[in-house]
Amino acid sequence: MKSIKLSTALLVASFFLLMAPFSAMAQAEIAVEVDVDGEPEVLVIEEVSSSNALVEKLRGSGKTGFALFVISIVGFSFAFERVYNLRKSRITPAGLAGKVDKLWQSGDIAGIKKVAAQSHSTLGRVIIEIVDHKESPRSDVTTMAGDVASREMRYHLQWAYPLAVVATISPLLGLFGTVYGMIGAFESVALAGEMGDPSIMAGDISFALITTALGLVIAVPALSCYHFFRIRTNMLALGLEEQLSHLISRWFGPNAEAASTTAQGE
Repeated sequence: MKSIKLSTALLVASFFLLMAPFSAMAQAEIAVEVDVDGEPEVLVIEEVSSSNALVEKLRGSGKTGFALFVISIVGFSFAFERVYNLRKSRITPAGLAGKVDKLWQSGDIAGIKKVAAQSHSTLGRVIIEIVDHKESPRSDVTTMAGDVASREMRYHLQWAYPLAVVATISPLLGLFGTVYGMIGAFESVALAGEMGDPSIMAGDISFALITTALGLVIAVPALSCYHFFRIRTNMLALGLEEQLSHLISRWFGPNAEAASTTAQGE
């Protein structure tokens, strides 16, 4: 339930972030000379909104531009979700391994479970799995801990995959808009004949270029975020593996027999 609420909040936040350029009314003044009887008489100041110009360009991109806009919202939503959930405190909180190790040495199994559960982290859930099977051989404990850890890290990798989908689809949609616009431009020239004005192609060519630009603007950051989150996930997985190996060695190693006996007695 919390994940659904979080996803909804991130979707709304990303929507307003993407809408920010449209609501920001950056005004620019343009001086225009008006000639009366061959002489400049009046200097007219016109206010032009850059956001209005952007809106008009997006409208000119048609349904392809709208589809790209929706895809960009999806991409931003998953990027924000990864920023929130792919934190070190959600994987290997600082100090957690040291706390549970002290509790293990003192034989406080209930305390270990409590501290691990309160951390709401991958390391905490793996520690609970280890404690629940503390009487099993070390090889079995290592296998079970590795299974839980790898399953959770694969889950994090899967949540980054939609960014790769966005990065793949958006330039293809931009390319589709380019092809569609160029087809329209050549059809306009064919209909106009030899006496046609080349300016009649301007609308179609503008459509082609705008959709291409939109596709690239969406694809580049989406692909960058995808690789960034993949690298970060792998780095956090290495840190998780290191801490788990250290704990298992201390708790189930040859030198931990006395401590294990005390813990099992509890």
